[in-house]
Amino acid sequence: MVGVIEDTPTGAVFAYIKEGVEEAQKFGFNGYPGFSLEQSEYKQNVLDFFSKRLINLERSDTKELLDFWEIDPKYKNNSLYMLAMTQGKMQTDSFEFLASFMPANGVCFVTDIAGINYRNFDLGKIKEGTILSFEQEPNNSIDNKAVKVLYKGELIGYIKRGHNEFFYGENSDRIKLCVKSITNIPSYKELYVKVYT
Repeated sequence: MVGVIEDTPTGAVFAYIKEGVEEAQKFGFNGYPGFSLEQSEYKQNVLDFFSKRLINLERSDTKELLDFWEIDPKYKNNSLYMLAMTQGKMQTDSFEFLASFMPANGVCFVTDIAGINYRNFDLGKIKEGTILSFEQEPNNSIDNKAVKVLYKGELIGYIKRGHNEFFYGENSDRIKLCVKSITNIPSYKELYVKVYT
């Protein structure tokens, strides 16, 4: 994680996370486009800038996209909410924006499972609507808040960092995972799940 967007009474603020930036620089990261590393915090036009990553609501398939991401239509014009729910994913880069969800009744979001391309799990065993299980893995050497995603005890992958903290909050035993979408091409595997309480 290289930065955080926070909603404040005076507007959204974007700030770099020093440790995350230092780690990412080892892999060639030199700042998010438009936000130089020479400045650690930005307060002007943050949401205007990041909203360019959002779904074009004039598309003919807008309803399907909103349904996929489990977006409440009454919030579709709220840029911060939309960024949190859709992760601001684009095909032109590898940046994504992960919301910090708090466990509570009625929380629902969609996320993709990390690490499935490094596992031998056969995605053909599951289908949309399949209920998956999860296990906290606090002794994981890479991430002490790691969360394994399993099907009948078999490891599929992990909940992404950022979203994994949701699984360590109160009432984590109420969390359910349901397969939302599967891409099962030999060279490209992707699994999205609906996370809800």
